[in-house]
Amino acid sequence: MTRSIRVAHALVRAASAFLSALARRPPQAGCGRVPDARRATLSSGLRSAGVENRCPVCQARFRGARVCSRCGADLEPLMRLAVKAWQVRQAARQALDAGDVEQVLGLAIEAQSIQGTESGEALRLLGAWLKSIPAPSSCYSSPR
Repeated sequence: MTRSIRVAHALVRAASAFLSALARRPPQAGCGRVPDARRATLSSGLRSAGVENRCPVCQARFRGARVCSRCGADLEPLMRLAVKAWQVRQAARQALDAGDVEQVLGLAIEAQSIQGTESGEALRLLGAWLKSIPAPSSCYSSPR
């Protein structure tokens, strides 16, 4: 599949998951704040589906070690960036679940600027699309 088709499929999957979550949610549930994303272990962000991290020196795959097994390069700074991007994408997914479209888009853009991924791009596109849809007035009405 071409990259654009894969991104479109990811966007459709993300939209489907979002709509399923909305269908299960009681009324007014999308009006709350999103809790901060929990800290992830260093390796959890490195094993994201569709992301293949490689040593910038010899192109060996990351194996969860802070030093490249092939050439001995220090991979810790790159690993920290990958984990940070994963954490920001997780926070964007939580914001999506909570219905905070502004935060979804901002976090997805931030994650893509740290480390671009196909799933991050799909999340960014979904956030941009949702932002273009008028918000339901029930969440934004003034208290009586």
